[in-house]
Amino acid sequence: KRRFNYAFTNCTNCGPRFTIIKKLPYDRQNTTMADFLMCPECRQEYDNPQDRRFHAQPNACIKCGPQLQLTDNEGRLLKNIDPLKYAVRQLKNGKIIGIKSLGGFQIACDATSDNAVQRLRKSKNRPYKPFALMFKNMDHVKMYFKTNSQERELLSSQKAPIVLLKKKKISGLTNEKEIERGIFNLKQVSKYVSFNNKYEGVMLPYSPLHHLIFKEINFPLIMTSGNISEEPIAYENDDAVKKLKSICDFFLINNRDIYSRFDDSVVKIFKKREMILRRARGYAPYPVKLELELKNKTVLAIGSEEKNTFCLIRKNYAIISQHIGDIDNEYSIDFFKSALKNYRSLFNIDKIDLLVFDKHPAFRLNSLALNEIKSENKISIQHHKAHIASVIAENNIKRKVLGFAWDGTGYGDDGKIWGSEIFVADEKLNFERIGHLTEKILPGGEVTIRKPYRMAITYIYYSWIRSDKNNFLSDNKSGIGVNKKADAGIGNLFLKYFRKNFSCYAKIVEDREILSIVFQIESGFNSIKTTSMGRLFDAVSSVLKLTNTATFEGEAAINLEMIAKENCKDFYNFKYTNENPDMDNYKKNRKFIVDDIDLFLKILKDISSGKDFEKISAGFHNTLSEIILDISKKIRENLTINDVVLSGGVFQNNYLIEKTFKLLENEGFNVYTNFKVPVNDGGISLGQAYLGMKNMT
Repeated sequence: KRRFNYAFTNCTNCGPRFTIIKKLPYDRQNTTMADFLMCPECRQEYDNPQDRRFHAQPNACIKCGPQLQLTDNEGRLLKNIDPLKYAVRQLKNGKIIGIKSLGGFQIACDATSDNAVQRLRKSKNRPYKPFALMFKNMDHVKMYFKTNSQERELLSSQKAPIVLLKKKKISGLTNEKEIERGIFNLKQVSKYVSFNNKYEGVMLPYSPLHHLIFKEINFPLIMTSGNISEEPIAYENDDAVKKLKSICDFFLINNRDIYSRFDDSVVKIFKKREMILRRARGYAPYPVKLELELKNKTVLAIGSEEKNTFCLIRKNYAIISQHIGDIDNEYSIDFFKSALKNYRSLFNIDKIDLLVFDKHPAFRLNSLALNEIKSENKISIQHHKAHIASVIAENNIKRKVLGFAWDGTGYGDDGKIWGSEIFVADEKLNFERIGHLTEKILPGGEVTIRKPYRMAITYIYYSWIRSDKNNFLSDNKSGIGVNKKADAGIGNLFLKYFRKNFSCYAKIVEDREILSIVFQIESGFNSIKTTSMGRLFDAVSSVLKLTNTATFEGEAAINLEMIAKENCKDFYNFKYTNENPDMDNYKKNRKFIVDDIDLFLKILKDISSGKDFEKISAGFHNTLSEIILDISKKIRENLTINDVVLSGGVFQNNYLIEKTFKLLENEGFNVYTNFKVPVNDGGISLGQAYLGMKNMT
């Protein structure tokens, strides 16, 4: 009776642990449970070696433990109500509730209500980024999603992450067995949860509070991070109300403090293995074991600017922090500092022998690294080399590898923005950059990253310059002469061509912006050269009328992946700009500059001819996989390297990585990627630390 419907019931195998620890050893007085004096019954359980609650540090009951409370969106306590039942009633009425969970606040609403989901999107300023969902039980999940045994096991595991699952269409209840299992009033998840995405992030209740909520409801809930934009998740009651009051109608809070904030982990099953996409609750700070050993030295790597984590290496263990997020404001920097301080305290790390940071001179954490963190030695590591090293580290590879590091942005050794990098790395982790896309101007810098239509215009411009030579649009709809560059008014000539051939941009971009882009390409003003693979995805997504303005990182690439026609084997013939006629003599040529302008020209021709966009998208993805295969075969022939490493945010793409693995493995290659840490920038810190470790051994 003491624990019936009590929201903080747990034993040694469940409940909070890392989120409440202030220092080691893990004893009650060293946790945020120290404020709650156990009643005689709880104390007897705690002291009894034969009781399952023996030394369960969060042990408590309704008499002596934390209590639920409900407030309005101004933080005013609602009295004379049952907080849980009132909150559930409001969820049923379409309200948005801020819920204090194990590692921070979550925001919940009815996932089947278009009105509730749209209101959440508007108030959270999150127009299109998919939301995570929580379902009552596995039976409900199986009604909505295609699942295999590994995915179901992962959902039900002690880690209880968000698992990426493929949607399936539902038509409601169909048989009596479903009714007997308690599945009533099954409704479609709102289309506004993830729009045209083929996948959704799904989790099951993982805390007593979640189970009590779903005891009263039979529909799925959006259960998203309690933050604004890319800020860290809120974890204190007052701070949550302050930051989230414009989003939430009510707050279901409690009086147990969270010491370390932890977001939910995101995982998918790939190649019958767990592949971590966001490493947080349930996974951090469990270490990645390495075969090298540092003995008494300690390496700290501070990670990347986006999807930040940090990594500490002691002896042969890499301790990677929970997901911190994008380092773009004071809140995220404060979160980084507090998390690092906590890790150093918990793992008794007083001295840093080597500090590793990113090579980008404008990275916000570099000032912290150079001025505030004491270390005997400090080195910078190039972003894409760290991507490849992260795969080598977690797989303990001790041979030469061919590495493909493909993403959106990373500061290169030459001061340009890299992003489609191909390396040969030897056993000592010496890197040779042997390939990438052609260099292009990124007009206006970061503004183009947020506006994919600008990158589309850039690619169209480069294609137009080359068009006569390649007989592009052979009917010459533009009516423009062949000697374009000789004309002083090249911007106006391109503008006429662009407006005549790309009417889909009529309401998207003004003439003056087009002329500005041309000026930046020709002069390099306020711009930088890039080889970014992410920007190629942006451009293709835009010309296929999918994404012109990005509301979250990777949106254009995701939309492009989602329309790709399944089981399509078509790909575009590709070439390298510097290839010899037969491309056999690698030792004389040592570079593979992928001609992405030629690829883009072919895509434009297919658009002009009316080819289905789904087939164009599939052909584009297939071509990238074929390029990886082609280069891998040529390198194996010349350098006898049979191990291929894939890393970088581009390889979050399910279609691309599945296709690439299949092609390479069918040709006998050993293929590696990130599983234990994210393949995106969340895994960068491991690669940085590993390269630093190799520097010390």
